[in-house]
Amino acid sequence: MAFNEQEEAKVRELLAAFENGKRINELDPAEGEPGAMRIEVMDASGETRSMELERAVAEAGNPIAGRWWDNTAATPTAGGWFGSLDFLKRLPETLGLGRYLVTDNRQLHKLDPRDSTRFADGSPAALDGSMGQCMWCWNRAWYFTEIVTAGRTYWAITLKPLEGYKSVKIPVGGTSWLGAGVMDRTEMKLCSVISQDERYRGGTGVALTLATNAKRPALDTPQATMLGMPATNISTTNFGIYARKRGEGWEANWFVAQAAEQILLAIIMGTRNLQAPYNAEKDADGLYQGGFGTGVTDMPDWSGYNSTYPVIPTSVGLEMGDGTGLVDYALPASEAAENQETPYKTFKVPVFFGLVHAGFGHLWRWTRGLTVSQEAGVKTEVYVAKSMYADFNPNSVEGLLKVAECPQKEGYIKRVSTNGLCMMPTEVGGSASTYYADYFYTNGASQTGLRVRAAGGSAYHGADAGAFATHAYCAATVADTYYSSSLCVFVDDPEID
Repeated sequence: MAFNEQEEAKVRELLAAFENGKRINELDPAEGEPGAMRIEVMDASGETRSMELERAVAEAGNPIAGRWWDNTAATPTAGGWFGSLDFLKRLPETLGLGRYLVTDNRQLHKLDPRDSTRFADGSPAALDGSMGQCMWCWNRAWYFTEIVTAGRTYWAITLKPLEGYKSVKIPVGGTSWLGAGVMDRTEMKLCSVISQDERYRGGTGVALTLATNAKRPALDTPQATMLGMPATNISTTNFGIYARKRGEGWEANWFVAQAAEQILLAIIMGTRNLQAPYNAEKDADGLYQGGFGTGVTDMPDWSGYNSTYPVIPTSVGLEMGDGTGLVDYALPASEAAENQETPYKTFKVPVFFGLVHAGFGHLWRWTRGLTVSQEAGVKTEVYVAKSMYADFNPNSVEGLLKVAECPQKEGYIKRVSTNGLCMMPTEVGGSASTYYADYFYTNGASQTGLRVRAAGGSAYHGADAGAFATHAYCAATVADTYYSSSLCVFVDDPEID
């Protein structure tokens, strides 16, 4: 076959390109955003085409459910999604998010997605602890990966580690769907139950004897009797002791469970500001958007009403099943009010796929397994336990893993470290509507010692509250009326390395 001059020139061009080409291990590393990179792929017909790197990874057997945020902007709203849109939309279903009854031997029994008083097979379910603890779970292990570039921060959930990056495993597990803990006063165990029995009386375990004033509720209301209320006024150390009585795998809001809640909220809802206005409509891609509003964070004169003891019963939101949205709860009128039909306050309680309070509000949540070591005016360091299956001593950092350093001044959170799943602030200087939109409380500039994290905020913290809100003032021995701790469970050890 004869070639003309033009064809011969093309052949010479191809040979030169082949001879000058480099092997893949000789190439310089690529730089730039994953979404901007393109690679060559072959379709079913054998034809080669180009594809965005993100999409190629998403379709390579380990799909990504991810959101990204613009590092150059202050908005808490995600700039967009990346990976597999379909996987992100199906993430709650894929992970099995929702309500379960979990027995002490850590067997998860799924409840009906529409009716939490029966199991998925239609048989009746008791929520008083006799059939297991009321838990909000994921029934599939997953991995969290953070990728930070000059312009963007990516948060990704995958079912296998993301090759080339440090992915952290979240084992099968869950946390109380009540957003707080309940105490079995007979056996002194931390629970997650819905019951009016005196055995599970909330607060400190006794009815309140409130002084007569213009704002107190009637003494036969749950806000005074504490029946059917969360337990408070217990230290994080004792909450942990009471939780571990259930056996291996049980704890009191272990920091990994707290982190899992925050990550899932941010990625699924597409915002770091969970107090952003609620939007029942999905966006153009069919994804959730917006937060849950103020929730239970704007309680007027809580101290005058019932001395900052719990105000939201554990049964609130029960009717939501695995749903997502807002539930109205009318707080009983003051005893002295002329019109007893007019509530003292009506809250819109957030529910996230069955998780009541959706990561923030009502009561601070002590967080176990994480210790803050502060040297006044010098530095504040964050340490986490490597294993939940070992003893944990909140009064020492020996054997713990240092994962971050916090600022020594308080303020609205601008940056957060996800290293070791600590989710602790590393920079402040934002506001109630920018960056993470939640507040960091610290006395690191003036006090030296070990501190614990409380998360989420309480009923009077207003705009300071939120899923990323962090309080690091207190030692592990501190107890107060508006601090609780959710029971949590893991089927395998959530190890951190």
